[in-house]
Amino acid sequence: MSVAIFVTLNIVDAYLTKMALTAGAVEVNPLMTAVGSSMITKGLIAVALAFILYYFRKEKALWPLNFILFGIVLWNLATCWIVTL
Repeated sequence: MSVAIFVTLNIVDAYLTKMALTAGAVEVNPLMTAVGSSMITKGLIAVALAFILYYFRKEKALWPLNFILFGIVLWNLATCWIVTL
């Protein structure tokens, strides 16, 4: 369940980032500048990270990551809303 939420939040984050960048916003995260707003790439990175966490039996780390990512999604949603005003 937490893996599905994690992957979904990453894809929503990529979509909202793409919408914000199209509207004129700037990517703040220097690590994601190379990836950009590719939903496929972010989804694959999320699946790989979730697999690594399960492999090393650290899957409980997904819940705090989900809360942080939910905050990022809310931030991106607010950015999209503000930029399109």
